[in-house]
Amino acid sequence: MAHADRNGLLPVIALSGFLGAGKTTLLNHLIRNADGERIAIIVNDIGEVNIDATLINSEVKQLDGEINQVIELSGGCICCSIQSDLVAAVSELTENLKVDRLIVESTGVAEPVSVAQTFLSEDIAGRPLEESARIDSLVTVVDAAFFLEEWRAHELKRPSRSLLRQEDDRSIFELVIEQIECTDILVANKIDLLDPPDRAKLKAILQSLNERAHYHEATQGQVPKNALLGLFLFDLKQTLSGANWLRHIESSHAKIDLNDRFRKVQIPQSSLIQPNLGKTINSNNPIKSSINTFVYRARRPFDADKFAAVINRSIPGLLRAKGYCWIEDQNEAVGFLSIAGSTTRCDFLGNWWAAALENGKIDRSQLPAEIECKWEAPHGDRRQELVFIGINLNGEALKDQIDACLID
Repeated sequence: MAHADRNGLLPVIALSGFLGAGKTTLLNHLIRNADGERIAIIVNDIGEVNIDATLINSEVKQLDGEINQVIELSGGCICCSIQSDLVAAVSELTENLKVDRLIVESTGVAEPVSVAQTFLSEDIAGRPLEESARIDSLVTVVDAAFFLEEWRAHELKRPSRSLLRQEDDRSIFELVIEQIECTDILVANKIDLLDPPDRAKLKAILQSLNERAHYHEATQGQVPKNALLGLFLFDLKQTLSGANWLRHIESSHAKIDLNDRFRKVQIPQSSLIQPNLGKTINSNNPIKSSINTFVYRARRPFDADKFAAVINRSIPGLLRAKGYCWIEDQNEAVGFLSIAGSTTRCDFLGNWWAAALENGKIDRSQLPAEIECKWEAPHGDRRQELVFIGINLNGEALKDQIDACLID
């Protein structure tokens, strides 16, 4: 039987980060400094040959048996195609092995939120995994030099490199930002490759994306064990709302069911119209002080072509934009805008509650209370609610550009 925390659950560290960021190097550092703690490790690789597991096994063989087992999960990603394999592996560990801790190293293209979702799943016997294992913290490793290189490519209007998976059309930079936004601990690895001004800039940018996460800098993945393990920072609501774009929406009373973000698209609720023209983050760091946010809201639809022209042109200083939008020629659908670096996409996630009411699928009495109290005639919950994060963003100019996209 696995050892457990004070609640009787096996503590789990979920380690994420893009390919080459230094996850395996960090993991090997933790192994070498286990201090008698028995650690089980699950290593995921999308290829048929799990190179990371081979490297970790090599490290384990040089130790005195403190590591009970290294489990390889290959040929797919644990956040999607082989998620059931991860569930089975964790279930097996909690039943049969005497371990103090589990560390899961996910493939470089996995999102932390999807890995965390696994621990809401049931094992083959129908038992919820969260009854035997508990996420300690989500840890994301960022390649410091690579991140700044991609950021500068965006500033120079060069396209970001694309992912190699055919089924995933996101850019690398977009994925890396998503990994940063949903985590409890950020490790800026290879920090020795940056000079002090770039270090300060990197820290300011990363904290502008997720100010809740604990931030550590590392060379060769060397972070003190007590800075990563046993902190139990993971909290379903807090971790999922760590992204600053979401925190800005929530701070203005737009409630989102964060538990449901794991399982389905949640139609957003209504909010106020008045825009925030550029809230600056207070800090003694001059770089961090130049990072500001702009929240745009309106209750009229966008002209699709005009809005596309605005969001597809380079917006000076923009790092991240995300939020909900209402497009005139897709009147029933909730639009979801995401801009990361030079990558822009607008997807349609589901229908507005107002559309369901107009189509007779529900009546007014069936509206959830949180929707009803925010309802504004004549459009119901349809609205624009977009958050922009960047360096020295000109909120007034951006507001004018977006206002010009509205249809009377």
